[in-house]
Amino acid sequence: MAHSDGGSDYRTMEAAKRVLLADLGQLALLGNGQGDSREHLFRYLAECDDDMVPSVIEAFMEGYATAFQQNAAREAFASGLVPSGSRIPFNASLIREINGVLAEDRIAFELIDGEMVPFASRELHIEVVEPVLRLLAKPGWQRVEKSYQSALSQIARGDGTDAITDTGTALREALAHLGAEGNQLGDLTTSAKNKGIIASHDAPLLQTIDKACRWASADRSNTGDAHNADEASREDVWFTVHVVGAILLRLSQGGSRGPNVVSNE
Repeated sequence: MAHSDGGSDYRTMEAAKRVLLADLGQLALLGNGQGDSREHLFRYLAECDDDMVPSVIEAFMEGYATAFQQNAAREAFASGLVPSGSRIPFNASLIREINGVLAEDRIAFELIDGEMVPFASRELHIEVVEPVLRLLAKPGWQRVEKSYQSALSQIARGDGTDAITDTGTALREALAHLGAEGNQLGDLTTSAKNKGIIASHDAPLLQTIDKACRWASADRSNTGDAHNADEASREDVWFTVHVVGAILLRLSQGGSRGPNVVSNE
């Protein structure tokens, strides 16, 4: 994880350590916290439980982004320019190396565009989740991507009902983006079918997802806590995420599914 610039390497590790300490709610990773940040971070990574590895990598990527932005701001200030806020250029070979180690150690996360993304099945992850995240990054789909990413984050935190709700929000945002009308998923589904955005035989699937989202919302409202006896199983949550992901993938690729296409122009 070394960088060519020793100063930026130090700043990256310092920033990463601060992020990780905040996440852990601790004052130090090792002992009294005195010593080299790089050594502390690598030693913690080597000794921590597997379920903490994604958090360490995520902290490193946040530290990398922070160091990059600070360096860009310094260079802009020195040259009298305004920082451009360009996309963080993550090193492709570094990403491949990190993902290779995660796969080798059977840790069910993958680093995609600087984000640690959990998965239940590597096959479904490769065929659905990863393509969805890449396709949704295109202009106009930002709100959909944000909700889908949020669902994945909720899974990582163990909040199954919130994850289901977020997948429903992602689907709602996608249908609205494509021209469907309505505030609720059920209304948007009917509108999408009438406008030819989806086929008639697709509607029951979307209605089932709507019911799952309504259950999640009602369950959370009644208990005031996502962690309860009626919490959706991890398998149910991943099933919903994968099904919605497949629908989003198809919708984002364009083309009408319905027999009677109604132009939105």
